[in-house]
Amino acid sequence: MSQAILNQIFDRLEMLDFLELQQLDRAIQKYIAQKQQISQQNKLPKNINKQQLFRQWDSISDAEAAALKAEFTAEDLAFAETALTDYLPQLQQQDKI
Repeated sequence: MSQAILNQIFDRLEMLDFLELQQLDRAIQKYIAQKQQISQQNKLPKNINKQQLFRQWDSISDAEAAALKAEFTAEDLAFAETALTDYLPQLQQQDKI
């Protein structure tokens, strides 16, 4: 939120009397509580999904884990080799500049 908008809000707050400020405070607290509830509801499925993934990972055998690790390693190496193929010529070209 920009500082100009905040300044406008503060200017308008100055015009409110005590009872209006209390009403505004209650409305803001209700709004914040609703936002927190929505935020918690959105986090719940993510946490459940993570827990399920951890359970699945924990239930695989050591041989399966080793095979996955080897597969990931091979993919990482292939990606690095592809990414670095053009790297040396680019460095050499930059040195010329």
